[in-house]
Amino acid sequence: MWRIGIACLIGLCCLQVLPELPPVWPGALLLFLGVLLGLTAAIFLRAYFFLVILLGFAWGWTHAQLRLDRDLPTELEGRDLIVTGRIASMLDVREADPQFEFDVDDASDARVSDRIRVAWYDTDLRPQPGERWRFVVRLKRRNGFANPGGFDYEGYLFRSGIGASGYVRRDARNERLEPAASGYAMLRTRAWLGSRIAQATGNSPMLGILQGLAVGDTQAMTPEQWRVFTATGTSHLMAISGLHITMIAALAASLGGLIVRWRHAQRLRLSAVHGQALAGTFAAVSYSLLAGMSVPTQRTLVMLCLFFAVRWSRRELSIANGLGIALLGVLIVDPFASLTIGTWLSFGAVAIILLATVGRVARDGTTTNFIRVQAAVTIGLLPIVVIAFGAQSVVSPIANAVAVPVFTMVIVPLVLLGSFLATLSLDLGGLVLGLAAQLLEWSWPLLRWFAELPWAMWYFPEMPFVHYVLLILAAGLSIAPSVWPTRLAAVLLCVPALSYRPATPVVGDYEVTVLDVGQGLSIVVRTHAHVLVYDTGPAFRTGRDTGELVVVPYLRARGIRALDRLVISHDDLDHRGGAGSILRSLPTKSIMVGPSVRRAPTGAQRCVAGQRWRWDEVTFEILHPAEGSTAGDNDTSCVVRISAASGATVLTGDIEAGAELELLNRGLAPADVVVVAHHGSRSSSSAEFVEATRPRLAVVSAGYRNRWGFPQPAITQKWRGAGASVASTIDAGAIRIEMTRARGMTVHEYRREHRRYWASR
Repeated sequence: MWRIGIACLIGLCCLQVLPELPPVWPGALLLFLGVLLGLTAAIFLRAYFFLVILLGFAWGWTHAQLRLDRDLPTELEGRDLIVTGRIASMLDVREADPQFEFDVDDASDARVSDRIRVAWYDTDLRPQPGERWRFVVRLKRRNGFANPGGFDYEGYLFRSGIGASGYVRRDARNERLEPAASGYAMLRTRAWLGSRIAQATGNSPMLGILQGLAVGDTQAMTPEQWRVFTATGTSHLMAISGLHITMIAALAASLGGLIVRWRHAQRLRLSAVHGQALAGTFAAVSYSLLAGMSVPTQRTLVMLCLFFAVRWSRRELSIANGLGIALLGVLIVDPFASLTIGTWLSFGAVAIILLATVGRVARDGTTTNFIRVQAAVTIGLLPIVVIAFGAQSVVSPIANAVAVPVFTMVIVPLVLLGSFLATLSLDLGGLVLGLAAQLLEWSWPLLRWFAELPWAMWYFPEMPFVHYVLLILAAGLSIAPSVWPTRLAAVLLCVPALSYRPATPVVGDYEVTVLDVGQGLSIVVRTHAHVLVYDTGPAFRTGRDTGELVVVPYLRARGIRALDRLVISHDDLDHRGGAGSILRSLPTKSIMVGPSVRRAPTGAQRCVAGQRWRWDEVTFEILHPAEGSTAGDNDTSCVVRISAASGATVLTGDIEAGAELELLNRGLAPADVVVVAHHGSRSSSSAEFVEATRPRLAVVSAGYRNRWGFPQPAITQKWRGAGASVASTIDAGAIRIEMTRARGMTVHEYRREHRRYWASR
């Protein structure tokens, strides 16, 4: 059975890597012929593997096509739509601007996606899960940043079944129509229990962790808490995990075995085994529903149900086959589970534990076995973690050795007991939950100390495919029972991944990457041995920023661990919003800021026309603003010219026509690449400036369907009329331009080169 589960997973993975779904009729015909061939092989040769791969592919393809067909039509983007439906997620009551998922059942004759995600800005109302509301919304198709090393938010929305996102308009027609429906009973229960925990604990800084352990809701956790848990490799403990569910099911099963003391049990032919199976299954199902049925929860639930069913029938089922049935069940229920990292980590961890422990002849003590399992899981999951996150917590084995027993044996039982008591009495619940919160606060300094060690996290750059394959082989050889030559081979196979560094431009060449930060600007310039970051993108109302979400992940994916210079062109939030995150994450040797930047970092130098420096035979020059300039914020943006034998690039910030005229009066040389000023606004890109620079490529950084309509069509046409190709981050994602003497100018568009079938554009 485990082979069938793996075959189904392979079939689904073959689908998920496609840039486009196959055309319906030709693809269906070829798939039908393939299934016939596979069925023939299965009947006559008993070779089921190929057939299951094809069936898995067909299952995923069908669901993917149905999901894409329900996406928001392009013509409805940006229009006011009246939708009615049910609140389909829990809300963080502490957020000023609540965000939630909404199940649409009527959309005023418009074909709106079945599920949408919306934010409701500047409102005091807090819709409750399951309630039926009417909203006036403005939506757009799935959208997210597209950058190397960055999180695929579009993919996340797709696998979550969300076909559009947007916001609730301020309108008198927004109205609560009906109370919560019975179909959302479990969601309502989770939300109510989460609110009781919040009331019982008051303003505890550990509220998010308590709610996560009780009902799987981690919205109240702070970014700092997530950073510490990630750096220590303990994130899996912060929500309801398979370990917690198994512990609760085992406890319930032990209590259920007491059924034999019931005097009518023998008459009903019920033994202790039957009581254990019934109680354990009930506890596992209840706790899994309370957790929100995440993939790790589904895997644990299926395996526990299988275990108790086998116990009930007094049959035997191998753990490997049980794991295969669980995998198959999860993939059938959710064909997109293969897109979630939780699937790979959850099933991978169990498979690794089996591989590392089953079949061992020698019997070791509990401590030795625990250490072996921790080491095996850390090493075995390393390839998955590196592929998904590009980093591995070095302190994870030590941190988990401390945290796992404390959480499993002490904190989780206290949280569950306190949550139960909170349903009866806030005072009683608060007493027990307060003790759990206090234990978390006492353990917090130790976790933070681990997280702040300089070597706590090891970051891997994006590597060639073969390096990942070698890393997977090395992990398998390391955890499987073997002799020392095999272990040595595993170490040698790790060397390419551990020593890999992405290629840098040769001396005299450089590359410019205009990152996709939405409505804002951030550019990374790299020479042979130096890195400059020009602007850092916007910050958001949620407290996050593109320095954290885009720039730092990109730099780490490119193997960059320090910056030589950070330039903040001017004081607009969409250009400086991510600076703090970058400075906290990477050592930075020098900082330059425009005159309008009011809160400049310590030691920052002001940009002044005439400043020059040279890195690896590439010259950088500040062209603007002039000394003592009194122009406004945009017109005092730092303008940087990069020149080498391979060509010249001009970074313009948000300068407008006035600053462009000053540059022309001081003498402005042509350039091969110009990053279009002010995101393609009509206030910039004057005809004289365009004529003077005459680039081969004009690059625009702007946000998808931004409210100003940037880049303005007239501006785009103006650059094209001057002979330039125009590339926009809206359509291309991150744009990387290689300026080399050997090949000239080469342009790479991330969305084109890394497209997946769920991409909206």
